[in-house]
Amino acid sequence: MGEVRREVGFWRAVGRMRLRDVFSVETIASGLLGVSLGVGMTLLGALDARIAVAGLFVSVAAALVAIVFAGVALVTSLLSDAYLRLLQASDSGVLGFLRPFLIAVGIQIATVLGAVGYVAMAPYVPTEVEPWLFGALCVFFVASCLEVVVLMRSVFMHALLRTRFAQVLENERKRQREN
Repeated sequence: MGEVRREVGFWRAVGRMRLRDVFSVETIASGLLGVSLGVGMTLLGALDARIAVAGLFVSVAAALVAIVFAGVALVTSLLSDAYLRLLQASDSGVLGFLRPFLIAVGIQIATVLGAVGYVAMAPYVPTEVEPWLFGALCVFFVASCLEVVVLMRSVFMHALLRTRFAQVLENERKRQREN
């Protein structure tokens, strides 16, 4: 069981990411939008406003965690045995299908914990450091939101693959009936 636990861990999933996954459109957009939000709030808003925004991050990111968790539970429960065998036979296996969910939840939980920590500690952090913490939190928040897009793309790809797989099975059945 320990070996399986190590295989499905968050850091293992991050370590298995390809370079194109790290520098995806969503990741780059998360950086740009998050930094823009952080800089804008630092230049235009007072500390109290940033603390209030971070409090909103907690609510949204926590809801996203719940949605992603429910989504992965639903998706995995609906996978047929035949499709699971097909996934396992692929290069990335079943874990390749599940890793994006794990990474999304990890980023979202980091956002929740970071936002709670920021709200609690921002008034006590040196004024030179606080804007940087808020900026990093903004990047994590935007990444949390955009990870939903990554998951939707993954689910759509698997829906297409499953449809093609069902067509192959149907063609195979027709061929066997004709013989």
